[in-house]
Amino acid sequence: MNRDKVHHTHGARADLWILAGLAALVGVASSGVAVVLRGGVHRLFDALSPMRDFPLGFLLPAVGAFVSVWVIRVGFKERGGHGMSSVLEAVTSKGGFLPRKSIISRLVGSLVNVASGGSAGLEGPTAFSAAAVGSAVGGVARVAQRQRTLLLACGVAGGIGAIFNAPLTGLIFAGEVVLAEWTLVSVIPLALSAIVATEIGRAVLGSEGAFVAGTYEWGSTDLGWSVLLGALCGLLSVALVRTIFKVESIARVNDKRGALSMCFVAAFGGLVVGLIGLASPSAIGEGYGVVKQALSGLNATGPWVLLGMLAAKFFATAATLGTRAPGGIFAPSLVLGAILGQGFGTFLSGWGDWAADPGFFALLAMAGCVAGAMQAPFTGIFLVLETADGWDQVLPLVLVSAISALVSRSFLRHSFYTWNLAEEGRLLRPGTDRRILADFQVTEILDSDAPSISEGATLEDLAALLPKTRRNHFAVLDSSNRLLGMLDITTLRGIILDPDLRRLTPVEAAMESEIPRIGESESLQSALGLFEESGSWVLPVVKDDGSFLGMVSKSTLFDRYRRELIVQTAPRAE
Repeated sequence: MNRDKVHHTHGARADLWILAGLAALVGVASSGVAVVLRGGVHRLFDALSPMRDFPLGFLLPAVGAFVSVWVIRVGFKERGGHGMSSVLEAVTSKGGFLPRKSIISRLVGSLVNVASGGSAGLEGPTAFSAAAVGSAVGGVARVAQRQRTLLLACGVAGGIGAIFNAPLTGLIFAGEVVLAEWTLVSVIPLALSAIVATEIGRAVLGSEGAFVAGTYEWGSTDLGWSVLLGALCGLLSVALVRTIFKVESIARVNDKRGALSMCFVAAFGGLVVGLIGLASPSAIGEGYGVVKQALSGLNATGPWVLLGMLAAKFFATAATLGTRAPGGIFAPSLVLGAILGQGFGTFLSGWGDWAADPGFFALLAMAGCVAGAMQAPFTGIFLVLETADGWDQVLPLVLVSAISALVSRSFLRHSFYTWNLAEEGRLLRPGTDRRILADFQVTEILDSDAPSISEGATLEDLAALLPKTRRNHFAVLDSSNRLLGMLDITTLRGIILDPDLRRLTPVEAAMESEIPRIGESESLQSALGLFEESGSWVLPVVKDDGSFLGMVSKSTLFDRYRRELIVQTAPRAE
């Protein structure tokens, strides 16, 4: 190693400084999204509180759900739901692109839905809107697709950090759930965006965390109980995710259904939430008041009452998210975890004083339910550590989160956020074969000098071209350069070697016209699928109008894949 050059990077790291500056800019913008949502929802929720006391006040969640879905599906013409599927799809297959209108769509929709009483959180819509901010910044800066994807994730990190006053949680969530990778090049921008956004959020909304945990005394026995609690959190998370998807199935919710029809479906879900709220008012909205009471011990009640609260929040959340009203699963998971943990601790305390305070188990179960629902244990751990100041309970927090995620993964193939994309085969994670191939377009390995021959020619004309090339495949083109078919020399040798036959045989009679064509914008993953389906070794690449661009061979595709695999798996600091 030449140590004289150890400090010389030849400008290779200049891009990282530029990316860091853009990430800080994304942090500033994403904090605005979080501030508007967090502050706006609480103020609007309080402003609408008198209406809940009216005889028909239980209809308020239905009205809010209808309006919120109408805003997203009709006003902005976007898909419904929490929006994280669109974020993950943008990361894995769209080069980090999200339309700029997405900055506003979920912000307005979730603001109306949650403030009206919908049982959902703000983190999903915040992440979606902030991701669109990052994508927009990347577009304006005209960075490469991979850098734009990273800036999109920076928006998520900043939005989550600002809305929860938890920069580490924003960083962890963006890396664990959105990017699914940890490298130096990704961590630095994510951290800067989360820090900048969180600090701005603190300046506007205050520096206190969302919750305040008490001082809990716990011992080795409580670690044993934490194992059981982690399993319960995992089972509750599985039940919640499955119930949400079951409601979607029963309501026949999908993106192909008419927008107005989806508005009424969401309104019906809101009506269910309103009726549940008549029996259990704590089930509507974010429900953070329940969490604060559980951690402080103010809501000291029997386990059966807590079980009723748990069921009410559970079904209210399923009715909200299962009908694709905008909102996230963070907040409901935290509330359900707090109730479950408090009930668990209250049950243990009824048998003696040999278990920790119920608030201690409420804190642990909050992390466990988040980890189980998203199959993201680090996100659950750091969310509770930062928002509830639970640093003295790190060991049991890690234990409960890990077991909950393990139980969840044992019963669910995918998490709540990744389910739809994974089931449709569109979740392309870093380092996988499909992701490597999806990162490149066919035009990057295109043989633009591929030989061709015009229609009307004969095989005699084709034979005259053979000494000038070593290729075995020729494209047959019309006068407008549109592809008509392909000629494979290996299958035509018998005819070409016969002078009489080749003079009399037009190329149109010998060509294969049904051969698959690859579009110029398709990825190598799509191209590989066509190769496997057709059994061909060489395929033509065409424009949308059918114009011939060149050819792609399977050997070239595999060579590009091999070289990229070496780059991505080589030991590196990035």
